[in-house]
Order: sequence, then structure tokens, then C-alpha cells
Amino acid sequence: MIFLKFIFWTCLFLVGYSYVLYPILLVVFDKVWIRKRFEKSEELPGISIVIAAYNEEKVIKSRLENCLKVDYPMDKLEIIIASDGSDDRTCEIVRKYSDKGIVLYDYKERRGKVNVLNETVPKAKNDIIVFSDANTMFAHDALTKIVQNFGDDRVGCVCGGLHFVNPKNGNTGDLEGFYWRYETVMKIVEGRHGFLLGCNGAIYAIRKELYEKCEEDTIIEDFVLPMRILQKGRAVIYDPSAVAIEESAAKIIEEKHRRIRIGAGDFQALFRLLPMLNPMRGLSAIAFLSHKVLRWFAPFFLILIFIFNLFLLKEKLYLMFYAAQCFFYMSSIIGQLFNRFGINLKGFSLCYYFVSMNVALFWGFIRYLKGSQSAAWKRTER
Repeated sequence: MIFLKFIFWTCLFLVGYSYVLYPILLVVFDKVWIRKRFEKSEELPGISIVIAAYNEEKVIKSRLENCLKVDYPMDKLEIIIASDGSDDRTCEIVRKYSDKGIVLYDYKERRGKVNVLNETVPKAKNDIIVFSDANTMFAHDALTKIVQNFGDDRVGCVCGGLHFVNPKNGNTGDLEGFYWRYETVMKIVEGRHGFLLGCNGAIYAIRKELYEKCEEDTIIEDFVLPMRILQKGRAVIYDPSAVAIEESAAKIIEEKHRRIRIGAGDFQALFRLLPMLNPMRGLSAIAFLSHKVLRWFAPFFLILIFIFNLFLLKEKLYLMFYAAQCFFYMSSIIGQLFNRFGINLKGFSLCYYFVSMNVALFWGFIRYLKGSQSAAWKRTER
């Protein structure tokens, strides 16, 4: 019985620590620890925007127009579209902008985003590379804001802020926004101290000299690449003033395949970045364990909590925990049903959002073990 209680409380603590206690400790740490001061520069260097695209005919025209309208000197801006075997009108549309300086690399064979980037980045002519997605829009000053951070030689990578908006007849933007606001608190603190853990693919920039070709089967290169820059001893920071805007999926279920893919990528990244858990790395190792690794294993902790709770129901405390879990998971099911019909009841929807993330992580782990997750991606319909 003592063993059962030990497992129950250990798993409960690890979930609570990662999702609740660590963010609180991080904020406290930020208040009492001396922050690193990263200098900014008003000088605007040459930059190359690299956008990997697969069958993006619905959005690519708007994306190109957005890139051409940013508040950045056009003589210092290179815009590259790298098509990963698109078989729709994506390349045809991009070619119409060749007279405006848009560079197209039309790779005929679909190989996955990471391989497209591995081949394209060395061809970029500028020293700062800005990565983005085809379904993302930059704020007019996003590029100016993000590159100013490279005025400090210690900075190797900068992640911008991603804002979600609701699509027509959709309600997941509120939920994505809630989760991102929660994540942003941690990103801001981690970024202030130079150990931001990964980036969002919508907007992040690196020094070209630090680009390290990822393995051909890499699933989430926007996490692995910044982490390897951090591993090299360069700072990875966060600048929420460099804003990118993206439309969320209309319903949570439409994000399922993307999240499972990311889940598989998380576990793949873990085993490729194990040296980052070396305690000698200090704060970055603690953050990696607390913010990422424990989160990735949360589905298994939650399963163990539920199962071991069943053997402890004779005690009132554990009966209350079991009832609370049943209520939570029932709320998640109710949230799922409402979400299918486009109805957003925030409490139920948040339960569903949390559970769906962990279910995706679980199936992502299965895909990772089976080796069945391709590096090629399928766009989520917006």
C-alpha cells in the first residue's frame, strides 16, 4: 500500500510541478536573480526570409504580399519560398512574383520540411535567416524588431511572438490564445536569461553561421535547431514585440494530426538532446527537464495516477481524488462534444484542450516507438 501511495503522489507531484509549480518558481526566480542584459542595435542587417511550403495555393499569394509590405528596406531583404514537392498551384503563383525579387526553389520530390531547409539555408545570401510558415502573417515591424536583438554577439537565435486569431465559425483561437498566454509567461522569463527552449515555426531568426543541418528524419526542426544553438553556448531569446499572426484551426479535433506529429517529434528530440539534461548546464538543464521533458511524460503520469488511485479508494482522501478525476475527464468529453458543434463553454473546453494535448503526446510516443512518423508534414486546414 505504501508503494501504491508513493507512485500516486510522485506522479501527481510531477504533473503539478511541471504545469503549476515550475511556472511559479520561474517567475520568483526572475524577480530575485540578476537578469542578463542583451544589447539591441538600430542597424538593420541583410536578412533572408525562408518559408518552406507544401500545397499552399490558398494562402501563398497573401503571404507574399505580406512579406513585400513589411517595414524593412527591400534592398536588405531576400524572400525565399522553398516548395517541398507541391503539386498544386503554389509554385505557379510564386513565379508571378519573380519580378519583385521573390526567390523560388521548386524541389520536385517531397522530402519533408527539414530536408528542404537543409538544402535551402546554405543558398540564402544574408547572414540572418528568418524562418516562417506560409499561413503566417508578419506585423509590419516584426522583422525590424526581431533583428535588432542580434546587436548582441551572444545571441544566436531569437523567437518572435505568435498571436492566434479565430477563423470564421471557429472558437479554438480563444483556447490556443489562453494556452499561449500561459506559455508566454515562461517564454518571457526563459528568454530574458537566454535559455528559451525551442521556437515557434511562425517567426524565429538565427545567425546563418550557426545553422546546423538536422538529421533527415527530424520532425520538429523549430525545436531541435534552437536547442542545438543553445547547446553551443549561444543565447536563445524571446521577443514578443516581433509579432506574427496565425489563424487557429476551426475545431480542436482538426489539430489532432499536427499535435500527434509534434508529440512524436518531442520524444525524438528528447533522445537527440539528452546532453542538454546534464546538470552541469545549470539553469537550461533545469528548464528543459521542468518545462519540456516532464510535460512530455505527463500522459503516462496521468494514467498511473488514475490506475493507482483505484487501489486506494478505501480511504476518503483518495476517493475524493478519484471523484475529481472522473469529473475532470467527463468535463473533457462534454467539451469535446460541444467543440464538434462549434460551441465554446470555456471550463469544459479547457479540460478537453488539456486532455487532447496529452492524448496526442501519448499517440506521438507510440508513433515514435514504431518509427511511423514521417518528417513530411500535412498542413492543417484553416
